[in-house]
Amino acid sequence: MKAINLHRLQIFRTVYELAGISAAARKLNLAQPTVSRHLAVFEDELKVSLFSNVAGRIEPTWEAQRLYAETSGLFERVSMLERSVEALQRGSSDSLRIIGANTLCISLIPEAVGSLQQKMPDLAISVDGGGAAAQLMALRGGMADITVGAPVAGSPDLRQDHIGRTALVAVMPKSHPLADRKMLDLHAFNGLPCVMPNPKAPIGGLVHKAFEAAGAVPSRVLSAMSPSFAIGLVASTGWCSVTDEITAHDFGRGRLAVIPLEKRIEIELVTLELSRSPSRRSAGVFKDALGRAFKAYGQRAAR
Repeated sequence: MKAINLHRLQIFRTVYELAGISAAARKLNLAQPTVSRHLAVFEDELKVSLFSNVAGRIEPTWEAQRLYAETSGLFERVSMLERSVEALQRGSSDSLRIIGANTLCISLIPEAVGSLQQKMPDLAISVDGGGAAAQLMALRGGMADITVGAPVAGSPDLRQDHIGRTALVAVMPKSHPLADRKMLDLHAFNGLPCVMPNPKAPIGGLVHKAFEAAGAVPSRVLSAMSPSFAIGLVASTGWCSVTDEITAHDFGRGRLAVIPLEKRIEIELVTLELSRSPSRRSAGVFKDALGRAFKAYGQRAAR
């Protein structure tokens, strides 16, 4: 037997309760022939007769009486289930703890969180920023559900989902001797004072390797433990630096020159979750929103 059609079951129960097709049609806001047709199809599906015509009136059969009794309370339970599903969709009694690279917490992550909150308005959301080590510690220590940053190699305990790629760019005051260049080779930094990012961080490690490959040796170095700190130091010292384009545009756009590198160097952005943790709708909605926000950000930055 096919699965019972709940819509036709509801029509049957209404006809049974009101003892008439016309009355049931009015209550259900359906045409009388529609109710009759659904009732006939339902009887055909069940292979039993539910009503008999007695002197112009319909009367329930023994099978109809039993079916009605067996399904009492069913629609109340379905209604409760629908309310439970709606609560899950809205994020009721659920939370999502997000930690992202500090520079991503300025525009990219907030934009994605805004979209998440609209889709799941009852979800409790917390957002914090931190470096790669702090993110991993929070994730593995049960203090975060999802992090946003650079990928982590050789970590089977982590589920990593690609978000996008961002390029390294040169940043400097608009009065800097190199600021009028359309593109820059890293060798141009040789012999110049530079603000250098933390070599142990994902972006910093990539920048230091790129400088070494280009044979660029700054005359003086000022270390910045965070890419966002580097932007402030560039503005205050008049020196130059290399950072990711998201940081450069969020912190330096309008007051600093942001120049692409001749040899494009990219860093990947991913979300991290514990592999043993079950997939969660809230995390999926957030990742989808983050992907859209990253794509929109790239389109705005290209203008």
